[in-house]
This record gives sequence, C-alpha cells and structure tokens, in this order.
Amino acid sequence: MLGSVTVIPQFFLTSISVGSNKTAENFALVAALLLLTIGIYIFILQLFVFKTSWLIDKLHLDKGFDEEKLDLNVQLSTVLTVTTIVLGGLMFVDSLPQLCKQTFKFFQEGDIFSESPTSGWIIFHFVNTILGYLLMTNSKQVVEFIHKQTATQNDN
Repeated sequence: MLGSVTVIPQFFLTSISVGSNKTAENFALVAALLLLTIGIYIFILQLFVFKTSWLIDKLHLDKGFDEEKLDLNVQLSTVLTVTTIVLGGLMFVDSLPQLCKQTFKFFQEGDIFSESPTSGWIIFHFVNTILGYLLMTNSKQVVEFIHKQTATQNDN
C-alpha cells in the first residue's frame, strides 16, 4: 500500500512519454487508468478507515472472541523508541538494495559520476540508507529530541 504513493508521479512521467507520441487515444487510456487507480485507492481507504464496523460485520471478525480487557503499561518513550527503530529499519532495508543496484549499474556503464544518469539515485539511496541506519542506532537521542520539542511546544 505504501507503494501506491508513487502512482501519480509515474502517471506524469508516462503522460510525458505518451505526449511525445501525440496520440490522444494513448493519453486518454493513461488518464482513464490513473482515474481508475485513484478510485480504487479511495475506495480501499474509505473501506478500511471509515467503514471499519461494516467490514468487521461482513467478515465476522468479532465472532468467537471473549471480551478481555488487556491493559498495557508501556511508557511513551518505549513506544517512540520501538517506532523509531522500526522506521529506521524499514528505510534501511528499502534503500540498501536500491543503493547496491544503482551502484552496480554505475560501474557497469563506466561513466563519469557527474555525467551518469544513476548518480542522483546513488546519492538519494545512500542518504536514505545512512538516515535509516542512524535512526536505528540513535533511537534514544531521537526520542529525547521529540520529548524536548513537545515540551517546548507545550510551554508556548
């Protein structure tokens, strides 16, 4: 679902390439597919976010369970630390393979770094990989920064 964010930029890139062919049928097809994709995403968003009770009733997700109250006494800093580590890990795991792929492409082409079309992606994925690593390893400092910022905002 996170990859759905890339649909609209891909549409604009596709429309530019279709626009160079100057065929209205191709452009109409791409526009119709974009509208269909956005419609599906809006439908899924409506269903999973705003109509959860209907979805639970239709799938019978509340049947066969005893009501048990589960109390969790977890501090906010622990939740923020785990969240920071998970987000950093996701960034790291997502960017490291792309960094390796783009670096491999760069060495295969043998271009000068400033002239290579992959150089921008290499820098992007390198920075993303480093940020993910730093988020994982320095999660305590990130949580302390968040606490300081919220304390500053609450004082104002």
